[in-house]
Amino acid sequence: MKRVIKLVVVLMVAVVAMACNQEKVGIDYLDVTPNNISGVWRMESYDNGVQLSEGSYYYIVFDRAERTFVTYDNLESMGLHKNSGRYDITTDMAAIIRGMYDYGQGYWEHDYYVRDLTQYRMVWVAVDDESIVTVYVRAELPEGWETEEE
Repeated sequence: MKRVIKLVVVLMVAVVAMACNQEKVGIDYLDVTPNNISGVWRMESYDNGVQLSEGSYYYIVFDRAERTFVTYDNLESMGLHKNSGRYDITTDMAAIIRGMYDYGQGYWEHDYYVRDLTQYRMVWVAVDDESIVTVYVRAELPEGWETEEE
């Protein structure tokens, strides 16, 4: 009888240990490609978790076919500021996105690792300073804003 109890206890411990070692179920990570990031994204947080102040916004719209982007924000002005440019994704060792603004405005301040891309969320980490972490979530532009360059 003691042997049976020991066997049952050992089996229960083994089952619990196996359950604890399983990976997270239900998170479908996507490859970082122009197709998978195409569309409208809203900045949810920056600098590793800082939320945008109330009334502030930053949207970025990626066009997969043309490899272009358009940003809409009010971070440095009272009203809507629109900017555009081209982006590129490389996936040699890690997925990295970089961009260049139109009209000679230069490159993005950083190149970014794109991590944890799902259908609804992605995390950008600056290549040159991994303390700079920005989270984007899928969104729709507010009514009346254009999704294409004018």
